[in-house]
Amino acid sequence: MQANENWHQQLKNQNRDELIEAGKHLFLKYGLLQVKIKDICAEANLSRVTFYKHFQSIDELLLTIQIQLVESMTQHVGQATSPNASGREQLAAMLNAWVSFAKKNPDHIRFIQLFDINYEVVHFQQELKDTYERFIQNGKENHFLLQALISGVADGSICNTTPPLKLAQFIFTVMMGMLQKMFTHRSHELHQLDDQMTKQLVDMLLHYAGNEDKG
Repeated sequence: MQANENWHQQLKNQNRDELIEAGKHLFLKYGLLQVKIKDICAEANLSRVTFYKHFQSIDELLLTIQIQLVESMTQHVGQATSPNASGREQLAAMLNAWVSFAKKNPDHIRFIQLFDINYEVVHFQQELKDTYERFIQNGKENHFLLQALISGVADGSICNTTPPLKLAQFIFTVMMGMLQKMFTHRSHELHQLDDQMTKQLVDMLLHYAGNEDKG
């Protein structure tokens, strides 16, 4: 009985993952407003009945994908730290892990950008919008870069006078802005991701955080 229940749960989880992957592929290919539930079901080779067992609407699927991708990225970056390293060293490891993640998962970066650009025009139901706003607010208040910056202030390796939380949010904005620019389809076709450019980006942010011009 238990084995049968486990099999059904595994199948349910697999179906959900397949719908998410199909949605991510189609949203990136056709845009957020052009894809319909029937398209996702066809791509995943699953029925509408199965879709509605997991998601109440295509907007809920869209929001689920965005949250999943942001969490995947921030968790990966957050795990790059070493507790014995200085705050600056932790930040450096995280920024380099961020670049590495973007190289291996360019569609993650593209999707997050596409969602951010189109967020206001999707017209999410208020309940879904509230869910996403809470997710974003929690991410800002419990920022995945925050502990490294606090440690750096404490050990003297980070001397920027900006409060750590605001500094974390600034670094996130700059880092994502540059990575998204590099991974838009047009710019990616014009020039492949430049390792020297990403190194300069990381060095610039470390230089800024360390306030190395303080003399």
